[in-house]
Amino acid sequence: MKLCILEADRPAEAFRPAHGTYAGMFERWLAPALPEATFDNIFVAGGDALPENPDLYDAYLVTGSRAGVYEDHDWIAPLEAFLRELRARNRPVAGVCFGHQVMAQAFGGTVEKSAAGWMLGRQEHMLSPEGAEVFGPDPLTALSFHQDQITALPPGAARLLSNDPSPNGGLVYTGFPAMSVQFHPEFQPGYIHDLLIAYRGERVPLDRAETALASLDGALDNDRVARAFAEFFRRNVKKT
Repeated sequence: MKLCILEADRPAEAFRPAHGTYAGMFERWLAPALPEATFDNIFVAGGDALPENPDLYDAYLVTGSRAGVYEDHDWIAPLEAFLRELRARNRPVAGVCFGHQVMAQAFGGTVEKSAAGWMLGRQEHMLSPEGAEVFGPDPLTALSFHQDQITALPPGAARLLSNDPSPNGGLVYTGFPAMSVQFHPEFQPGYIHDLLIAYRGERVPLDRAETALASLDGALDNDRVARAFAEFFRRNVKKT
């Protein structure tokens, strides 16, 4: 299985020596659950060209980003067009955070800055019936770092999971193989910790940063989410 990670950003240079790139984070997270996959990456936000032939890869995964999907960046519209081409070709695609949002926007949904502000740190999510089929029925705990969210679902999307600040925290699509989540299963607590220390009181309100920092010691369901993503790719690549 050839899996292409579409990088919509890279961490600020100060964080890369300790934490690497987003593509590296995703490979470290997903590879143990999907050992048959080989990973490639395209730095879309850095100007790398999207494949002229989407069938070059068996499946795709779109990363997070500091950018908002509604912002005027010259690489976002081509990425959305590419996602629609993947849909037309029935090529499996998954997304996380920005990836979750840009998929929804490309497929006809709405993304806005949340009136609730930043969603940060370790958070619990409740599963819908559709989500229970994907992840199992128990509440799911993962790390968040975002202030945008999907406010109107695209046609054909069903909600997988939610919590009060993120009611549309995960989606699965009918009619083509696509799945996405708002939280960050690829992040480790150490990376979130370093982000919060760097941004508290400036980009991130101090009180929210301190609350998020205090949440980071709890257990996470990153491996559980990796198994679900691996099964999504495994099941749908066989069909393409």
